[in-house]
Amino acid sequence: MQGKEENEEIVNNQLIHIVDNDRNIKTIFNKKAYEGEFLDFYRSYTQSLTAYQSLYELHSQPEAYAREVALKIMDHEMKKINGISKKSRREMQMMEDSAFTALFVVPAMGYFQTSATDCLADCLVEEWRKNFPKNQIQRGDFNKINAGFKEKRGLLDLLRGGFQR
Repeated sequence: MQGKEENEEIVNNQLIHIVDNDRNIKTIFNKKAYEGEFLDFYRSYTQSLTAYQSLYELHSQPEAYAREVALKIMDHEMKKINGISKKSRREMQMMEDSAFTALFVVPAMGYFQTSATDCLADCLVEEWRKNFPKNQIQRGDFNKINAGFKEKRGLLDLLRGGFQR
């Protein structure tokens, strides 16, 4: 079992990067790829989510801690976005990151199935909506999104499950 300091290091150096994605959303969000891509993504952040959950459970004000972590994730995202000088490229990156967050990040937090990660997902969605009013997201659920592909629903219907533009 990891100690508090090690868990803090994992959260501060790994979990805050959960919104980073360098792949085209169209290549990872489609009927053939989504389930495998999501599960690979989820597995890659299991250690980080476990470390976060441990710290959340130890914290005297767990909801405040969830907000603090969500703000760290948003701070990381804002630095990345603000580092893009060309407006059109910055807007495209915001849209891609919003889609990725809605379709992978927030559903992964929910898929972890703890009150700690549910609280973090809620806080992240709230902070995302404040910081990116043109790229609103909402709570998405992996099983519902994935089932939508199996039901042959349209892409817009699937996106409505976690992402609004």
